[in-house]
Amino acid sequence: MKPTAIVTGATGGIGRHVVHNLIAAGYPVVAMGTRVEALEALAAETGCSIRAVDITDASAVKEALADVDADILVHAAGILGPQIAIEDTPPETVAKLLDINIVGTINLLRAVLPAMKADDTGTIILLGSICGTVAGTGPGVYSASKAALAALAANLRYDLRGRSIRVSEVRLGRVQTGIHDQLSVEDEFYKGYDCVLPEDVASTIRHIIESPSYVDLSTIEMMPTRQVVGGAHFTKA
Repeated sequence: MKPTAIVTGATGGIGRHVVHNLIAAGYPVVAMGTRVEALEALAAETGCSIRAVDITDASAVKEALADVDADILVHAAGILGPQIAIEDTPPETVAKLLDINIVGTINLLRAVLPAMKADDTGTIILLGSICGTVAGTGPGVYSASKAALAALAANLRYDLRGRSIRVSEVRLGRVQTGIHDQLSVEDEFYKGYDCVLPEDVASTIRHIIESPSYVDLSTIEMMPTRQVVGGAHFTKA
């Protein structure tokens, strides 16, 4: 039997495709999110198990996953926020971005790592962004949260040195998920551009999982072909 995978942000554009892809390949999947009705619909479609939980609540995350023995974590949950200057970002927006994108990640790692360490096996995949490494490619506070995610991934891999637990950070360029609606910009963000699709990301995630256990794809930058590496320029097709 294939190992169990936990997928966060499971009702979002990428997470939903990851769940479908892994279920189709025979992996048992525990889908996590906050929208109960959407999770129930996903379970009806795929047969996955579901957990409705706010990842910013450490106790709730620990309780929700207490009975789950998973060798795989695909962390796709996160928010983008509006495209505004750092100094104009409202305090409540800053708090929400950092709480979900950083604290939520740590809460998940705290919940899943003890079992992985006990079994000395596991694959952790964190979905990052080019915004975390290239200035001007996203909202400032969101970019800072993704820079923190990159540091978490790198330091986690260092902390797990000598163990058979893999850590991958997938830094994404523009993916047509709809999350960019949060930017509140007037121009059309997808029209005319050949963006990466959520199903492309899901296929890459499965490739990471199914690579030989001695192969760690530590950092992957996944970009549209016409979006220059680094993300500053993107020409229409």
